[in-house]
Amino acid sequence: MSASPVPAAALAVTDERRIAPRRQPAMGTVCRLDSPDGGPAPLALIWNISKTGISMLLSAPQPAGTVLLGYLETMVGEAMLRVAMKVIHLKPLDTGDYFIGAHFEHPLTAEQMKPFVVG
Repeated sequence: MSASPVPAAALAVTDERRIAPRRQPAMGTVCRLDSPDGGPAPLALIWNISKTGISMLLSAPQPAGTVLLGYLETMVGEAMLRVAMKVIHLKPLDTGDYFIGAHFEHPLTAEQMKPFVVG
């Protein structure tokens, strides 16, 4: 009798690293990172966000362990929140961009997240 393979969906559940549920960002939510050299601030598109961390697309690599400082912002409206985060993982994409996962140094409150998430 041969063992049946484990479905990919089951593996995805056990690979979950986040301790807080991921939320879809509100339209136009970005993270404007501090520029290390005083030049233009790098802009990251937010893929998803939770109280404890963020996933984003960025044009430049940021190695795991890097501490990033910046602002969560809404392109529509005036919401802005200063954040500090540590890069946990980096994945290069075929487009030349990078998918970055980071943990916030201080978890966000529900009130702080409100302007940056859908519903």
